[in-house]
Amino acid sequence: MRRGRKGEIFALLEREAYEEILALFDVQPDGVRRYLTLAAYAPEESISEAAVKGFGFLARARGQTRPEFFRETLRRHLWAMNDESGNMDWRGPEIIAQIVAAQPGLFGAYASYMLEAALAEPVFYPSLKKAVALLVAADPQLIVYQRTRLEALGLLA
Repeated sequence: MRRGRKGEIFALLEREAYEEILALFDVQPDGVRRYLTLAAYAPEESISEAAVKGFGFLARARGQTRPEFFRETLRRHLWAMNDESGNMDWRGPEIIAQIVAAQPGLFGAYASYMLEAALAEPVFYPSLKKAVALLVAADPQLIVYQRTRLEALGLLA
């Protein structure tokens, strides 16, 4: 059984108890970010998917009042997708897309950066396909500059 704050976040993700995660976020946002990021790579698909969605839930709920927190989160994931960091953040496109799709007016500019980074490395393509679907559902203009390349690679459904 998982212990501590990490275990608490993972248990909440198993139940998709996003309101409870939001309450923890309001007390300790950096800790919640850390454990959601960790959970996004959990071997249990249900937990990893819930963690990715959790970023979108938090951005919808607190993006207007905590924009710098979410900008920092976006920058961290963009950096982790960068080849200088080792391209380790293979769920990064989805996490970024969740935040952008939740608040396109605030964070829409990050979509193009993420798309360019993800298009450069095939390791990101599975996550990128999901990210593109999220972005298009929020605002098709978010992918306008990469549309042709996304279609050519079969990443635009």
